[in-house]
Amino acid sequence: LKRAEEGLRDAQMTLAHVTRVATLGEMTASIAHEINQPLGALVNNANACLGWLSTENLEEVRNSVELMLDDAQRVTEIITRVRSLVKKAPPQKDWLDINQMIREVIGLARNEMQRNGVALETQLSDDMPLVFADRIQLQQVMLNLMMNAIEAMTQVTTPRELLISSEADDSKGVVVVVRDSGPGLDSKSLERLFEPFYTTKPQGMGMGLAICRSLIEAHGGRLWATTNAPHGAVFQFTLPIGSVKVS
Repeated sequence: LKRAEEGLRDAQMTLAHVTRVATLGEMTASIAHEINQPLGALVNNANACLGWLSTENLEEVRNSVELMLDDAQRVTEIITRVRSLVKKAPPQKDWLDINQMIREVIGLARNEMQRNGVALETQLSDDMPLVFADRIQLQQVMLNLMMNAIEAMTQVTTPRELLISSEADDSKGVVVVVRDSGPGLDSKSLERLFEPFYTTKPQGMGMGLAICRSLIEAHGGRLWATTNAPHGAVFQFTLPIGSVKVS
């Protein structure tokens, strides 16, 4: 029985990794754009630095070098985030700031939102408690929910608005909400949305939301969906909290 349980956990981890990589594959153009922006700025600042060197203006040289370091750091951060999501590794839980995790995923998906004309609004509560969780797994859940919302809103001609919020709830936990203004969900979809292999997408595998729910439940939380008024969908998940608050 123990061997069977270990085999099931390994299979779940492999499937989660496959869907995570598939999601990133859909974002290749956006990730490339996120990397190209600071690389372009780095080249411009390097050229400026050469110009200031020829005039021996050391103050401007210093400013250009500092900007180059900032650009290089931004590229490094993007690559590090992508590598961590692509890497297949066993779960590793630690105390983390849920708002920081959300901002990291927004950074990866920013160009995808811009490319599809999606306006983002965030309402991230201050003084949020830390959660004891696996950062990569929560990033996978957040990225999946955001990409689903962006894709759903490509079907509408009305304003495409994505609202992401976080707050501490009354049951000693945190709740994260992803609210879109897409076409919404019918009653049949709401009932079956988290079933394995159920999908409303022509090219979908039907595993993304099922895996997201299993990851959240493995953290002792809940993931569910409701309709948004007047149109759209709302996905929410809760997580239990620790005894430490974000400063």
